[in-house]
This record gives sequence, C-alpha cells and structure tokens, in this order.
Amino acid sequence: MIRIRTTMTAGAAFVGALALALSAASPAAAADDSWQQGTRTSNPGSAALCVGSPDKARVCFNPTGDKIYVYDGDADSASAVADWDNYKHWNDTSIYRSGQCVNSEGAGTWVVCNKDFYEDGLILMRARTYDRSAGQWTGSYGYESFSTS
Repeated sequence: MIRIRTTMTAGAAFVGALALALSAASPAAAADDSWQQGTRTSNPGSAALCVGSPDKARVCFNPTGDKIYVYDGDADSASAVADWDNYKHWNDTSIYRSGQCVNSEGAGTWVVCNKDFYEDGLILMRARTYDRSAGQWTGSYGYESFSTS
C-alpha cells in the first residue's frame, strides 16, 4: 500500500510539473505579434508618421507610446493591415520581431495596436490589404521605415 501511494504521488507531481511547463509561455511565444486585431480608435493625430493610401489602407506609427494605427478606406471584403518588421538597431540586418496590426472594423475606421518596441531601433511598416475569406493579400500601398525612439 505504501509503495502504491508513493508511486501515485510521484506520478501526480510529474504530471503537475509537466502541465505547468506546458502552460508557461516560451520567450518565442511571448514575442509572437502575428495577426493582432486592433482596438477601434480615432484618428492618430499629427504626431503620427504615416504611409499608404487614404482610400485603401493607411498605416501610422507614433513612437511616443509605440502605437501602430491602421485605417481602412475601402468598403470591400478585405481588411487593412499594418505589416511590420522591427529591428533592434538602425544598422541591424536581422529582424528582431514582426507582425501585423489588423483593421477588420470596416471602411472609414481606425484601429490601434499598442506595442513595446526596442528603443533606438527601426520599424519597417507596409500598408496592405488582406481578404481573409479568400486567404490572400489583395494590395500593397507603400512602405516606410521609422525610428522607434
């Protein structure tokens, strides 16, 4: 009876430790910014740096607060998307983080995605549209690089 109870206790401890390890977010998972739906907001204002087409997709970056804004200017089936890459420093050639901030709120709306980028880095943003039902990018309306500081 004692041997069975010891084996069961050890087995329960192992299962508990395994469950805890699997539920903890890995650093790679924590940095996964792909396909984030933005929160509806108003126009980002004049402090934001923007690129894109106001009648299709327009994306803006405000380095104060590391916020990405996305405007959907077209009443179609596609969502406006800020497709971005973040580099730790201006002279880096490898991407530190990347992701998308998506506006699926409809034409004439702005959304914001709040990020925390590495200071003194670089962000490359592309204004694009994506049709989720078709599973494909439908347009690209410019790109620009911005300082994250």
